Amino acid sequence: MKGFKMYKQIQQLKEIGFTRSRAAKQLNINRETVTRYWNMTADEFAKQLYSINRELLLSKYEEIIISWLKQYPTMTAAQVCDWLKEHYKEDIKERTVSRYVKGLREEYNLKKSNHPRDYEAVEELPMGQQLQVDFGEKWMQSIDGQRVKIRFAAFVLAHARYKWAFFQTRPFTTSDLVSSCHQCFRYIGGMPLEMVFDQDSIVSVSENYGDIIHTFEFEKFRQECNLKVYLCRAADPESKGKIENVVKFIKYNFLENRLFADEEVLNSSFLKWLDRTGNAKIHGTTKKIPAKVFEDEREHLRPLLDIRLNGDVTICRNVRKDNTIVYDSNRYSLPLGTYNNQKEVSIEAKNEKLTIMTVFGEFICEHPISTGRGQLIKSTSHSRDITDSMDKAQTTVDKLLLFKATDFLQTIRTEKARYARDQFRLLQTLCDKYGIDDVLNAIKYCEVSKLFGITYVKDFLEHSAKPKQVIVLNAIPVSNNKYHVTTEKRSLDVYAKAGGNHE
Repeated sequence: MKGFKMYKQIQQLKEIGFTRSRAAKQLNINRETVTRYWNMTADEFAKQLYSINRELLLSKYEEIIISWLKQYPTMTAAQVCDWLKEHYKEDIKERTVSRYVKGLREEYNLKKSNHPRDYEAVEELPMGQQLQVDFGEKWMQSIDGQRVKIRFAAFVLAHARYKWAFFQTRPFTTSDLVSSCHQCFRYIGGMPLEMVFDQDSIVSVSENYGDIIHTFEFEKFRQECNLKVYLCRAADPESKGKIENVVKFIKYNFLENRLFADEEVLNSSFLKWLDRTGNAKIHGTTKKIPAKVFEDEREHLRPLLDIRLNGDVTICRNVRKDNTIVYDSNRYSLPLGTYNNQKEVSIEAKNEKLTIMTVFGEFICEHPISTGRGQLIKSTSHSRDITDSMDKAQTTVDKLLLFKATDFLQTIRTEKARYARDQFRLLQTLCDKYGIDDVLNAIKYCEVSKLFGITYVKDFLEHSAKPKQVIVLNAIPVSNNKYHVTTEKRSLDVYAKAGGNHE
């Protein structure tokens, strides 16, 4: 931290038009130093200087802090701050202590330890025992110059290090993973005894203290194939290091600097890369060629099952109040009124199209699948069509004005489209209040003056026309007793006798 004199010199050079580079040369200091204080206000500088001075106050505790850091390698700066408050009653901010402790660690090479894990070499797994799986993603440049995010599921046989992967542009779903697993089994010509995954949401719902609860579709796949599934603990990549290396290998040997055309081309190119490099190159650990070792391991794989792949899995979605559904973190529109008629729909993702149907399979609409996130994909036909109702409102007013203000009304609708309905309602009110002739006269004045707005018509009428005389009929004075007449009531027997005499 430079002193206030240096800060002041930097600000003076800035005011007289020096660039940052010229100021650095003039003061013989690093350009980064100039950049740090270039846009800093005097108040900000004073606050930072105060903080640095507080750090200098910690120098009297330097030996004590160093002894703590040496004795307790896992000690954090937050704990140092707490101990200073506890033992020495120092009132100092944790951020100040953090900067000071960081400087001490660098100066005295006091590396922080997080109880380092001890590793040991493990025996190679038996042939056909384990297949490790992991996901990766990488941005690629397409042939038209756009950036495209590619997602892939990578597989590797633990013994032979024999690899396979599948690429797509949209995020993986459980159905995508199951389909990829079956394709991988066909590629290697059999099934392993167990598979290793991360704790991914498309694989498991809950760890459940070891009694793993898988997603419905993945559990169905596991039971059909009679597989043992091993889920790695969170933040424990070492437990599946083989596939971690495969993901890096694919990213930086196959995908790096490659242009993206489409998914089909990318997947076919990858198979050629596997034959050429991925499974043909001598492995750094085993010192063997994966393809050669796999020739023996293939005999230890379990036979494939005759399971028909269903790549077009139908999924149900709840309809939201705004008549949209959510798929892969994007919202897709539905026709207005869908929410009121049916609260749930089924969807089908196929050929980069999202088809939305009723739960009985009746077609509703279709959208292109978006590769982004948080977007609203909306069809123009799903917007509220107000054209017909606006036409009726305009025609009603035009007819009221004897079709003598058609052009004026159309201009109102064009220039004040958002408020046209309100304008027409106001015009009807003015016709009732002032009469058709006075309103037409006001419209004619506004047209000549190019004042296109019903508020101008209203102002003209209020200053030049008189409201129509409204005839008010005198109400009957209900408080006057003479208007209260009590009619005579007769018994029904009178009418009965009259009827009998008539017979």
